[in-house]
Amino acid sequence: MSEKAREGFIIVLVIAGFLWVIYLIMKIKGYGDLNLDTLSDEELEVIKSSIRSTVIIGGFIIGGLMGAVVQRSKFCIAAACHSIVTTGDLTQSRSYAMALFVAILGTQILYKLGYVDINYSIYISSPFTWLSYIVGGFIFGVGIVYAGGCASRILVRTAEGNLGGLVSVMAFIFSSGATLWGITAKLRVDYFNKLTLDFKSQYIPDIVGSVPAWLILGIIEVALLVFMLRAPKGSEWWSWKWPLSGVAIGLTIVFAWWLNGVAFKTIPVVDSFSFTGPDDPTLLQMWRPKSLTFALADAQTFRYIILWTGESINFAIATVFGVIFGSFIASIISRTFNWVAPPLEQFKYNLIGGLLMGFGAVLALGCNIGQGLSGFSTLSAGSILTMSFILIGAIAGARFLQWRLMRSL
Repeated sequence: MSEKAREGFIIVLVIAGFLWVIYLIMKIKGYGDLNLDTLSDEELEVIKSSIRSTVIIGGFIIGGLMGAVVQRSKFCIAAACHSIVTTGDLTQSRSYAMALFVAILGTQILYKLGYVDINYSIYISSPFTWLSYIVGGFIFGVGIVYAGGCASRILVRTAEGNLGGLVSVMAFIFSSGATLWGITAKLRVDYFNKLTLDFKSQYIPDIVGSVPAWLILGIIEVALLVFMLRAPKGSEWWSWKWPLSGVAIGLTIVFAWWLNGVAFKTIPVVDSFSFTGPDDPTLLQMWRPKSLTFALADAQTFRYIILWTGESINFAIATVFGVIFGSFIASIISRTFNWVAPPLEQFKYNLIGGLLMGFGAVLALGCNIGQGLSGFSTLSAGSILTMSFILIGAIAGARFLQWRLMRSL
């Protein structure tokens, strides 16, 4: 099979994956349209179980789609920031802007149509812990440059056979787990999370009440569009690879919101006895609308693996397995899988970068995917602040590494 045929086959698989997720969404939505009064308790229990398993399957597929796209495109915000510093190339930055453009537009359309209530997401309903966003975002940004990849990219590199990526992933899991539940959690909870601003909602149109939501959305989308269109003629950006990669990544965010948003609306209808409404703590804990993120998901996945008998799989864990599976399959089909052991010096950077990433991502309530795409797509003020400092941290880290390299010459 030729290289073009292999790439075409992967594209067909990606398209099929998106269609499969749409089918799963429609399946969950169909449960909400049933006449539930005629069903027995046993039949309702089967439906509840089906919704849960459908969300998990959907998470695995969506994660697989992201893994495949990232593997073939090398989509990575760390590489984008490194390119800005070293060569001034904005191609990957524009691809990220495309992903953001699609994610914001799609999520806001779903919100306005009532398919997903982003007000119940952590990005909108959480306290505005401004210092956590600033410090966590900056530390995470520095970390991704040291690790040689962002939160999704290090998973993909691991699935491609890169042992440096594996070191970064394990360090990321260790650090994020410690900051969620362990020794550094006290620092996060007792100090950083205490400093908040009094916002009832982090939704920017709610904060800036005098400005219509459509105008804020329009300004952000036009700014992203202008940035993309200003790419020089002859730039690599104008090939099909980077724009379509950005579109595909953005769609994984939108489809994840759509899937979980429909489940969040359907489960109280099916299980009206257990769940009293959308504010029910149990409902929020299990079914809260969510999209892709890797700060919590990676740590939960590791805990699930080592404590399997006492844990249960959820959407976030399924996405991590999906990213690994999707990128592995894409690397096998494209014949790019290869066991690689970076130089010993690079392992040191992989370790340090992963540790910084884990601490920063949990402190900031998300990574470049969680806050940077999923959170930003909800127009959350905290997500925009976090992503700004992720970019600042990544550029600062790239400049520092460049300075060290020049100094050693």
